[in-house]
Amino acid sequence: MSSSGRTVLIVVILFAAVLLALGNMLCHALVVQELTGSPPASEPGLLPGLIRAIGESVGRRPQFVWFFTGAPLLVGIVLALLVGLLRDGGSAAAAATPETVADPANSGALRMLALLQQEGRLIDFLEEDIEPYGDAQVGAAVRAIHAGCRNALHQRMRIERIYTQEDGAAVEVPPGFDAAAVRLTGNVHGEPPFHGVLHHGGWRVASVTLPKSGGVDVAVLAPAEVEVS
Repeated sequence: MSSSGRTVLIVVILFAAVLLALGNMLCHALVVQELTGSPPASEPGLLPGLIRAIGESVGRRPQFVWFFTGAPLLVGIVLALLVGLLRDGGSAAAAATPETVADPANSGALRMLALLQQEGRLIDFLEEDIEPYGDAQVGAAVRAIHAGCRNALHQRMRIERIYTQEDGAAVEVPPGFDAAAVRLTGNVHGEPPFHGVLHHGGWRVASVTLPKSGGVDVAVLAPAEVEVS
C-alpha cells in the first residue's frame, strides 16, 4: 500500500469510528429520554434538541455514554495504529509474498494484531457483516471485544499519558517541547513557554513486550480450527 493510500485508509478508519461513537451517543440519549419520559426539547430545530438530549443522557448515565462512545473510538485508534505501522509494498503481488509479510518491520504489527484477535476476536468482528443486527446485539458484542482488546493491549504495552492533568486543566508548554508529542492549536505566536487549556492529555507507549515468533509464520493471525469427527 502506498503512503497516500495508507493515509486515506487511516482517515477513513478514524472517521468511521467517530461516526459510530456519535451514533451510539445519540441512540443512548434518545433511549434515556424515552425511558425517563423526559419532555421533548423546547428549543426550535432538530440540532438544539439533540444536543439537549445528549447532555441529559450524559448527566443521568455517564458510564454508559462513555462506554458506547469509547469502545468504537478505541477500536478505530488501534486499527489506525496498525495500518500506520505497515510499510509500503512495491506491488500487490510483492506484498502477498511470504518474504514481504515476514519482514521484521511488519512482524511486530502482525503479532499485535494476532493478540487482538486471540483475546478479543477483533478480526472476526471487523470481517462480520453487522448490518443485519440491531444496535443492542452490536453493543453486546462490542462489550466483549472491548474487554478482550483492552486486556491484550495492557498485557503487551504500557501506555502512559503525556500530560497527567485532567482534560480541561490549565497547563504550561515549556521551551524545547517535543512538537511530535504536543500539538499546539489556537492563537499560537511568540516563543514558549505557552499557557493554555489541555484538550487531550495524549498517549505515549512507554514499553512494548511482544511474544517472539519462534519460527512461526507471523502472517497467520489466527489458525483455522477443525474438529475431527
